[in-house]
Amino acid sequence: MTKNSILLFLKENKQLLLEKFQVKTIGLFGSYATGKQHTDSDIDLIVDMPSSFDRYYDLKEFLEKAFRKKVDLGLERSMRSFIKSRIKNEVIYV
Repeated sequence: MTKNSILLFLKENKQLLLEKFQVKTIGLFGSYATGKQHTDSDIDLIVDMPSSFDRYYDLKEFLEKAFRKKVDLGLERSMRSFIKSRIKNEVIYV
């Protein structure tokens, strides 16, 4: 799994993510975005979507199956300010 393969998957499935999960925006951050990932790294994604417990976990499960890796899925509106400011320079939106 590479940064480019993750971003390509997200770009190719952008319409599906919108229609099925109502994802408005999604971005990659963390070790995969900075190229510092290792075999045990999870995939860190920030997402803007309507608040729905079921939809959130359905999206997380969908992405984990697609990537065959653990996905740390952060809701943009729920992230604390200091976390947003820490990742703003590394997040790559598709």
